Order: sequence, then structure tokens, then C-alpha cells
Amino acid sequence: MTERIQTFEPFATERAYIRVNEKLVDRMLKSLPGRERYRVLDIAAGTGLMTCLAQSRARAAGAEIDSVLVDIDLPALREARRQVPPDAIKGCVSASADRLPLREGFDLAVFANSLHLLNEQAKLDSLAETRRILHAGGALAVNTTFYEGAYPEESKRFYSHWLRRAVPEVNRRLPHRVKSQKAQAMEWLPALGYKQLIAGSGFKVIEMRERRVLLGQAAVRSISSYKEFAMGALHATEEDAEEASRALQATVRQTFRELKMKYLPRNWLEVIALKA
Repeated sequence: MTERIQTFEPFATERAYIRVNEKLVDRMLKSLPGRERYRVLDIAAGTGLMTCLAQSRARAAGAEIDSVLVDIDLPALREARRQVPPDAIKGCVSASADRLPLREGFDLAVFANSLHLLNEQAKLDSLAETRRILHAGGALAVNTTFYEGAYPEESKRFYSHWLRRAVPEVNRRLPHRVKSQKAQAMEWLPALGYKQLIAGSGFKVIEMRERRVLLGQAAVRSISSYKEFAMGALHATEEDAEEASRALQATVRQTFRELKMKYLPRNWLEVIALKA
């Protein structure tokens, strides 16, 4: 198993997160216009947000989708069965992204907010598997906010101030903690690195853009509950990840208040590519 079971679900209910993913879905659908039905592979689907968005955006354009949801997290897939409209789901598969037990036959594949979780080889293997299951000319949509360039210049003061508050908080909670030497979540590819990765996997990149998103306090607290983020920000071990996350969440409000900020800007990288 190459990717760890993680969840972005606390953040996935935030309007800013939903809007940036709606835009990804819109660009994905527009890359293959004029169709009445799309067969979609939702990779690392979690509880099915991307499939829900794909159905609503496709219907707005006069089309329907049949989506297969893939995730290694079986409880998340069970929840997706409850949350996603049944007429959008063609199937749910508990599998790793680098070993898809599926045949070619999909028009679209969406790999949202998750490719960054994989190590280098797993990224390559997962993209190769995604290419394999797509029809010739099929489209791949990828986005992430974990890449070099995610932090606009004007946001850096916030993060510096926030960490100065969060480090004493996590040390208070874990007085004998040992810092992780990995800081895995901070080892991010640059935007060009993602473009080269996808193009090198047999895709033609037709669009790449950065989207600026304004995050309120609730959204920042939600992203803090994402363990990979907390581990990277506070150099926490996997065993200490939950307390690191709580320390970050506990200091969000104070940081916003002290800096007199209402929103924190953050960038999302978005890539649309066609199977070459």
C-alpha cells in the first residue's frame, strides 16, 4: 500500500474548498465538450465530494455521469455510498491508486487533493495506471494545495506568526516530544515539477493554472486537522500528529486576531491533461 489513509473531509465541507474543486471539475468537463454522458474515475475519492460536484456541474451543462470511486479507505467509501446520489455511482472500489483493478473505459479521471500524498514512485505508478484506464484522448484533472507556490508572499507573515504560537502549544501538550526528521508534508514539488511529472507519464498538459483562495478561520482550522499538514508544519512524528494538529487549531484564532486578518490567501495548483 503506497498511500496512507488520510482524510481531507473536515476541510471538504468548507465553501472555499468546494468552490476551488468546482472550478477544477468545470475545466475537466470543458476539456471534452459536447457529450451527453461521461464515465468518470474518481481517484482517492474519500466520501465522494468530487463525484457530487461532477454530477451537478455536468447536469448544468446538460450531461450525466457514471462515476467509479476508488479509495483505500473502505469506511470513507461506505460513507460515499450514503452521501453521493445513487444515480451518479457506477461502483466503489477499495484499491490503491497505483494498482487499479479496472480496465480501460473511462472518459475522465479526477485525482483531486491527493497526488501529493504519494512518494515519487507511487506518483509515477498511479499516473501510469490512470493513463491505462482512460480512453484515447481521455482527460485527467489534478489539483493540490501542497506544492511550492501554495503560500502567496502576503501569507508568509501569518504562517510565521502562527508557528510561533503553535510550537509552544505543542510543546506544552507533548513536553517530551521528539521532532521528526522527515517533515514529509513539506517536501513539495514545484508547479513545473507537477507539469513535468504528468507530461512524462504520457499526458499532454493542456491547462495549468494557480487559483487564489481566501480561507477564513474555520477553513484554516479545518486544514490544520489534516495530519500531513500538521506533521510538516510542526515537524511532528506520526505518533504526535494528532496533538500537533490540535496545537495548530488552538492557535488559529489568536493568530488571526493579533494580525487583524479576516482571510488567509492560499494557492491551489490545477492541471488538466489529455491522454497522449
